[in-house]
Amino acid sequence: MELLERYLQAVGEHLPASSRQDTIAELRTNLLAEMEGREEELGRPLTEDEAAKILEAHGMPIMVAARYRPQHSLISPALFPIYWYTLRKSFPLLVLAYVVVEGMRIVVQGQPLSELPAALAHFWSIALIYWAIITLGFAIFEYLQQTQHTKFALPHWSVRDLPKLERTEKAPSLIHDIADVIVSIGGVLWLLAVPNHPYLILGPGAKFAHQMPFALAPQWHVFYWQLMAVFIAMATLKGLTLSPGLRPHRDWLKLGSQALGIGIPLIMLQLKPFFVPNAGSTQTVQSLAVINTGIALGLKIAVAVAGVKLLWDLWQLVRRRTGRQPGFAAIW
Repeated sequence: MELLERYLQAVGEHLPASSRQDTIAELRTNLLAEMEGREEELGRPLTEDEAAKILEAHGMPIMVAARYRPQHSLISPALFPIYWYTLRKSFPLLVLAYVVVEGMRIVVQGQPLSELPAALAHFWSIALIYWAIITLGFAIFEYLQQTQHTKFALPHWSVRDLPKLERTEKAPSLIHDIADVIVSIGGVLWLLAVPNHPYLILGPGAKFAHQMPFALAPQWHVFYWQLMAVFIAMATLKGLTLSPGLRPHRDWLKLGSQALGIGIPLIMLQLKPFFVPNAGSTQTVQSLAVINTGIALGLKIAVAVAGVKLLWDLWQLVRRRTGRQPGFAAIW
């Protein structure tokens, strides 16, 4: 029965991954027994409306799940699921807001990347204050209920409003991963050939490169091999996803490759400056400084965006591995 499975799915969203399967199996058995008992009384199969009434009478999914979780004293069992749901859903937004604000502050104020560890360390005090405010708010609400002798009123809900059943996720495409590895290896080979064949990156303009008013800084020759090491490591991690033994860890390997990718703009930021004037060039040092500053700003923004994307993808991966977070509709 689809309504029953949708109900169980909604309850499971609020259960810990370690005990979810056993709890859902127990709950399914109890509900089926109740429905079968009702069918025996009526002498016919239940209609969808009758089945929905049984499920709705059993309780909201989030409240049913609370019966199977450890009880907490500061906030009552009836209110705690809402409190915990609020913390889980809003915490990623807090992380995102903090990363964006701190990243823009570092970029605008021109602070060095060495300030990042201090910014990350400061986040935990912000997170603690945030947790304290949310907890205090729910505790005050709980106190007012008890002192005013009022009961927490749950809104009307219907089992038909629960999310549709989720289909089994499609397995990652092996052909797609093979193509990704081939492209990565091709990119590494192309970059290895660029120093001896500048035509590969400049095209016909390679013939006139010596006439340009500025050239790459000498440090590029040193950092070039560091960049190549990162590209090779990324290609290697992607290649490991093709191994049958490591296939179950594909998502983590992809995430590791993504994390290494942030190292590319970080390495480039160590170049000071990126371009220098050619001998006899009329290009002023001041105009080159503007160009170098613009490139550095772009790289810092790229690091900030890539860092936020990495944190988001990590959060999504952890959610998939430990149990999906419910959508707002599923809370009821």
